[in-house]
Amino acid sequence: MAAVVGEGTFHLSDRQCFAILDWAGEQPQSGLVLRAFLASIALAALSPEGALALRVREVELAEDGAGWLLVHSQAQERREKDSEHAGAVRRVPVCRDLAAILKEETIRRGLGPDDATFVLDDGRPLTAEVYRKVWRQARAAVLQTHELDSSLGRHLSALRDARIAAWLKNGDQTAAHILAVAECVGMSAPRLTERFADCLHMPTRDEIPWDRLEAALALPALPSQPTSAVRRQ
Repeated sequence: MAAVVGEGTFHLSDRQCFAILDWAGEQPQSGLVLRAFLASIALAALSPEGALALRVREVELAEDGAGWLLVHSQAQERREKDSEHAGAVRRVPVCRDLAAILKEETIRRGLGPDDATFVLDDGRPLTAEVYRKVWRQARAAVLQTHELDSSLGRHLSALRDARIAAWLKNGDQTAAHILAVAECVGMSAPRLTERFADCLHMPTRDEIPWDRLEAALALPALPSQPTSAVRRQ
């Protein structure tokens, strides 16, 4: 089941995301490339523009099977009103599943450090026109009829949103955790909490530790008598 996040907005479930990746990988033309491209969005929360700009040298794979992506903030982040991130490079964690997919693609196609990570098998660039068409086809193949009539997964960015929601829901939701997620996805923390408010636990009035807050904000007790006389001039 998809989780409702905000009025009229839904997130794809893990099952739906992985079904879309599987569908892409089964396509006879550039299926493995398309799966890798979609996986970078679904598992590392890259924007489509950020994924297209990724070069092989910017994929750092560790010996334990995980790694990092060096991602240059792209147009989507700027549209999300985080202009302070524009042009910045951020390190995004790579899970073992994504690391294996990216390593497999690099070896399969004999890519060099300066090569684009995602290029179609015939050598043509993977463009927005191509991946949007694939996304529409994958959505139609995977989702049920009543889901196709809704806003669920209408745009490819739904894969990114689903991963961000999962990162937020599966953490301790402390300020440090939220800041770490915001840094990974290239958004400011206020913008992140605004867009994904329903993924965060909002304490009720009874859950707020009012006594500790009051103690922390209280002024120090003033002495009843001055400690020293003030000499009048």
